[in-house]
Amino acid sequence: MKTSIYWACGLLLAVAACQTESLDIQRTFPFQLEMDAFPASIPWQKPTSVGFGIKPEYLTSGNAYRLSWQVAAPRKAVLLLNNKVLAPGGKIVVSANMSRLLSDTLTYLPTDSGSHALTLRVVDSMGQSKDTTFTLRAVN
Repeated sequence: MKTSIYWACGLLLAVAACQTESLDIQRTFPFQLEMDAFPASIPWQKPTSVGFGIKPEYLTSGNAYRLSWQVAAPRKAVLLLNNKVLAPGGKIVVSANMSRLLSDTLTYLPTDSGSHALTLRVVDSMGQSKDTTFTLRAVN
C-alpha cells in the first residue's frame, strides 16, 4: 500500500512537470549564399559564369531554397542557373549541400552595355532570405 502511494505521487509529479515544461524545437536554420566573384567588367553580349552555392548549417529534409534575381532598370540581361534561363523576378528551386565545392553555375549575359546592378535573393521554405547585390560593367 505504501509503495502504491509513493508510486502514485511520483506519477502525479511527473505529469505535473510535463505540463509546465515546454519544448523548443528549432525549425529555422541559418544558411549562407556563396558564389565566386563576378569580374568588375565583363564583355557585352558574352556570357560570364561563376560558381554558386547555398550552404546551410544543417541539411534538413523538406527545406527548399528558391533563387530569384533583379537587374536595376533600364538595363537588360539574361541570367542562367545551370544553363536554364531564369526570368527576372522568377523563382527557381536550388538544392543546398554541405560540400566546400560550389555545386551550381550562374551565367550572366548582359544584353546592353553600361553599369548593371544585380540583386540575387535566396529564400528558404521557412521564409528566411539572403540578398546579395553587386555592380558590374558591361563593355563593348
